[in-house]
Amino acid sequence: MAYKKSKYSIEFTQELTMRTLGVLADSPIALTIDEICLQDQVLVGQTSQKMTRVLGELCNKGLAFKTKDKHKGRMVYVSAASLENQGFDLNNLVY
Repeated sequence: MAYKKSKYSIEFTQELTMRTLGVLADSPIALTIDEICLQDQVLVGQTSQKMTRVLGELCNKGLAFKTKDKHKGRMVYVSAASLENQGFDLNNLVY
């Protein structure tokens, strides 16, 4: 079975993850992928597919949460730290 090498190095993916988490932690509101990318210069040129993978990893680790925004019609993401700062109890959070 052939293996296709990723164009993203592990280090670059880690940098994207940390920058994405930083943007989410600084924002008091939930953001779409496009809004996240506009907040950081390194994230501006990233594809939505790569950002979805990065955000999915953050959600799997419990560092971020996602839900669908009814008004925007898109998925929005918020960091767990932002929710805690706003007084939400993450143990009783329904998402």
